[in-house]
This record gives sequence, C-alpha cells and structure tokens, in this order.
Amino acid sequence: MRLLNIQPDTTLRQLSDRVGARNIGSFLSVNSLERQPQIGAQLLARQSQALSGVRVPTARRAMILNSTTQHTDVFERVALCSERDWRVLAATGSLLSTLVIPAAVSISTAADVLGNNIPVPSVIYDRAMRSLLETDRVNDQVFNEFSTRRDAQVVNVSEIEPIAQWFPIPWGMITLHSTLGDDHLDIPCYPEEFDDGITATYDTMPDLLFQYEPWQIYKGSGPRVNTYEFTMHRDMWSGNHHDGKCYELIQYCKANCYAEFRGAAVHTAIVTLYIASRVEIRGIMTACNVHWFGPIGQDGQHLACKMSITIVEVAEYPLNYARVRALRQV
Repeated sequence: MRLLNIQPDTTLRQLSDRVGARNIGSFLSVNSLERQPQIGAQLLARQSQALSGVRVPTARRAMILNSTTQHTDVFERVALCSERDWRVLAATGSLLSTLVIPAAVSISTAADVLGNNIPVPSVIYDRAMRSLLETDRVNDQVFNEFSTRRDAQVVNVSEIEPIAQWFPIPWGMITLHSTLGDDHLDIPCYPEEFDDGITATYDTMPDLLFQYEPWQIYKGSGPRVNTYEFTMHRDMWSGNHHDGKCYELIQYCKANCYAEFRGAAVHTAIVTLYIASRVEIRGIMTACNVHWFGPIGQDGQHLACKMSITIVEVAEYPLNYARVRALRQV
C-alpha cells in the first residue's frame, strides 16, 4: 500500500496534474471518491465521519499493519497511529489526509508520497507485532535501531485493502452512460466476447415473364442489436461485498429499460456503451438479465453474477455505404 498526501483544499485539477489525467479515474475508484471539484474537502468529510466509529480491535490492527510490510515508511507510520488514525484507516483504507495509490499507477516519488518499496526487516516486524499484540500499541522504540534486513514476510491482504490493489480492475475502461439523468457508471470488467453484425432487408418483386430470378428491392439496413455479457463478483468494487455497488450497477441497467414520465411527455433513455474510451454502441436498452451463482457471502446472498444487456443501435446520423465504410474501427 502506497499513500499520497493531499491538503483539504486540494482540487480535482491539482490532483489530476499531480497523478496524471489518465490515472485520475483509478484514484477516485480505489478511494471511493466521486468526481467533484473539491476533492480534498470530500476526502476530509469522508474521513471525519469515520472518526465517530468504534475502537478498532487489536486483531484488526494487526491485520492492517501486516498488509504494509512492503514499505518501511508506511509500516512505521501505520504502526505509530493514534486512535483517530486507526479508526480512519480501518473505515476508509487510508490514513488521515492521504489517498491510496493504485497498484497499477506509477507516479514520481516526492515528499508527498509514502511507499519506498523497502521491505520491513524481519526483526522490526517481529518486535512491532509483538508490541502491538501485548500492549495494544507499538512502542516507538521499536524503530530506533535496525538489525539484519531481509524480504518481508507478507501474508494475506487485509480485508480493508481495496481489491484493485491486488487484482487489476479496468476502472474507467468500460462505461455505460444514460441520457436520463445524464449520468454514468463504470463496469468493472470487459465483456468476454460478443457478436456484432448488421442485417439488410430486401423486398421481392412479383415474378416477371422470362425472369429467371425474382427482383430484389432494397428496403433498409440495421439496426445493430448487440448483447453484452459481464461476469462480475460483488467484491470487485471495494473488496467488501456489503458496499452495494454491484446491485447499484444492476439497478442502473434495469432502470434504463424504463421510460420517464414528465407530465404528458414520455422520455426514454439513450445509452452509450464505451469500451476503452471509444463508443461501442449507442441506442436503446431493450433487455437486462442477471444470472446469480455462488459462493454465498456473509449477508447470505450470492456473490457472483452474469449480467447481460441488449442494446438496439440508434445512429447519431444517417448511415449509408460511404459513411459506414469510413467508420474507424481500432
């Protein structure tokens, strides 16, 4: 786990300049933040709510500390946490005024970055864990002298660490946008495979005298009708299947199969599926089906599902031979 220090007045633009525009989506997703201008104030508000939580048990503290052994500076900072820091860390996965840096993101090392890629020496690790388990806190004298140095004995990732830290989730690569509400949600996985095609329709003229084959009169082409299937797990968002994010995505897709009634007017959603920042298809959603399967989570509900959505294309402009042939496919 690597951390980036930010200030309460840090803006989204400043964060984007620091970490890169292409990485901003991953930062927001890993830290469960929304795309808002005042990103520092949003983080402060979220962490302030965690301060009112209950005391973090010693076993949970040991688990959290155990997940930081890849970086000596992070390990020491977490080990010497105050009671306030422990509550924030247990609830949000990061320290006060810090953001978790996604594992797949590389940013320049500076004074505002915690995470030096130096494994914790086994002697320091053993002393710190013993002190924590025996006295419920780590004595700062543990870090005053170093002995032999070898690779850390890293155990299982703690339950609070975001799943994107140990399993690559393509956040921001697959997005579904809806014109109703003008909002969008990211889908945490690619469709493994899908069929894409077009059909042309012709009418048959009555047989003419001495005509060997019937006349075919062009009637029209399309639309594309594609079905996309996503295999998902409820832990893919934050590592905690109690967060409700999977259900939120499913209900978002189902809602786009309905119209919105505003007085006598009926408004239907036009959805756009983006894959790798390119429009895959734009149209109306005619079906959303979900198949649930095991294992069973702590809440007694299935953890994995296959969600399929069917979209009938609505072209933004008239299509003809020349325009379709000129469409850019990457």
